Amino acid sequence: MENKGTVYFFTGLSGAGKTTLGGLFCRRLKNTKPNVVYLDGDEIRPVFGEDSGYTQEERLRWAGRIFRVCKMLSDQGIDVVCCSIAMFESVRQWNRENIQNYKEIYIRVNKETLLARNQKGLYTSGRNVVGIDIPFDEPKHPDLVIQNDGEKDPLTLVEEIEQVLYPYIVENPIDNRAYWNQYYSNKVCATHPSPFANYVSTLVEPGRKMVELGCGNGRDAVFFAQKGMQVTALDLSEAAIQDLNQRGIENAQFICGDFVNWEGYTPEQYDYAYSRFTIHSINQNQEHLLIQKVYTTLKAGGKFFIEVRSIHDPLCGKGEALERNAFFYDNHYRRFIVLEELKQTLVQCGFLIEYAEEKTGFAPYGNDDPPVIRVVAVKQKEACHEV
Repeated sequence: MENKGTVYFFTGLSGAGKTTLGGLFCRRLKNTKPNVVYLDGDEIRPVFGEDSGYTQEERLRWAGRIFRVCKMLSDQGIDVVCCSIAMFESVRQWNRENIQNYKEIYIRVNKETLLARNQKGLYTSGRNVVGIDIPFDEPKHPDLVIQNDGEKDPLTLVEEIEQVLYPYIVENPIDNRAYWNQYYSNKVCATHPSPFANYVSTLVEPGRKMVELGCGNGRDAVFFAQKGMQVTALDLSEAAIQDLNQRGIENAQFICGDFVNWEGYTPEQYDYAYSRFTIHSINQNQEHLLIQKVYTTLKAGGKFFIEVRSIHDPLCGKGEALERNAFFYDNHYRRFIVLEELKQTLVQCGFLIEYAEEKTGFAPYGNDDPPVIRVVAVKQKEACHEV
């Protein structure tokens, strides 16, 4: 399978905080990648049966089993968060050699802290205890070492892990699905191409590949497909995508899915990415994650076309405030964008800003003509930087 998952292995002695930190990391990761499995050493041990004992040989056999399961799941594109002592360096070496996407997080704690915690009563018994009378092979090549002596709370430590291993995990993703299903079912949206699509059509070449992020009723995707482009269009609205697929439009593929977390962003696949009035429908963390993924999936020299609502829109500030510049109004979420901040995020990820402007006249609708942001960003050849 081409898109393999990642195994995040949280290791450390008993009482180090593997389960606490790994569990929290997993819960937050699921908001960005729902296809995640959590394996805790204490919980999975009974699953393997009665021969999963505590002799040296039994411990080694058990560790081999759990990581073969991790490999099997990750080979199928599933992310795995595994929390276990797995005290043998030979097991960790096997993981590195056999699991394609393997991340090892060593939760290190001072001996005095472990004795003070003594959550399972292990350290007072002193018999058959890893780190006391059974040697513990301290990880030699972990991807990350987290010191967990209680000076920082679990959320702070998990955020530090995320910044290194998986930036911009989204804790509270925005889902407007119900609103847009009803909207597109009512068929009140215009069907002719938008002014933005007409503008972009002067900047693209027929025969090239484009991904549209949030296609709605497909008005622009159909337009680009009719211009001879190979279009992949994504949207969360089942109603809109079902209608588009029934029409059998040549040169266009319509997929019902979340354009932030879509698994189809393979490296250097598309010539163009197109986002009209969709980036303001997601929160800031989702925006950062999306821009990173778009950078990866564009070919060198590929262009990212963006049209989005501005903080100078008259709607900005109306409704219930949810976060900075974001409001719930008229039954759905909108986040209003600061042009310079959007440009900065694009540049930090490796894009070159070819064009950026904010003004009225870009997206008139009936009697309304709010200021709107347009950006054309070009992927440079350098690797994407961490935002």
